Amino acid sequence: MRHPRYAHPVPDAAYILGLKTSKTYELIAEGKIRAKKIGSRTVVLDESLRDYLASQPDARITYTKP
Repeated sequence: MRHPRYAHPVPDAAYILGLKTSKTYELIAEGKIRAKKIGSRTVVLDESLRDYLASQPDARITYTKP
């Protein structure tokens, strides 16, 4: 049985968001994404990733046929 992940290492969280690891650390430092320390590791809460994505504006894309 596969268990859901409640937290992700920062590089995995960056991949999930489609961002660079450095940008993910920046979002953590700004308090926009919550992270926890487990020993020396920093992990990002899955719930925090979902909340961050939900807080972002919808994309407005204009497409003009060539």
